[in-house]
Amino acid sequence: MRVSLRTFNGDEYSPNEESLPIECFRCGVCCIGYYPQLSVEEVDRIAGNLHISADEFISKYVQVTQIGYLLQQTEYGCVFLDWEKNGSKARCIIHPFRPDACRNWAPSLFRRECREGLVKLRKDSDLLQAGDIYEDPEQLKRFYASLKADY
Repeated sequence: MRVSLRTFNGDEYSPNEESLPIECFRCGVCCIGYYPQLSVEEVDRIAGNLHISADEFISKYVQVTQIGYLLQQTEYGCVFLDWEKNGSKARCIIHPFRPDACRNWAPSLFRRECREGLVKLRKDSDLLQAGDIYEDPEQLKRFYASLKADY
């Protein structure tokens, strides 16, 4: 699928597949669709940061399966996903010590999940402005820089 972004003045950016990762949209799509697998070390690290025992962490937040430990999901996504009041933006409440599977996830316009997130964030019109996605000026600067890195 071809991905492109168009500015108001008609400039079009079509990042290639080797594009630098983009700033996360905080749409929550990846956190709804995946169950990150956890190693024993990750269980210990996350439990320690939550100031609970590994056994308590496993009983409250982990699904034990044949393939190992998986973070539990609720009807709203990962058990550690926190939604803003209007339900449009999400944040990980364990982000500083999140699992490696989450840490290694790199948002990109070529990821299906990120494109779904853009659709989810779009309001009633077909036009979605960067300011609708990123509220923080520093996030906007990093997003623009990632687009310009391709040119």
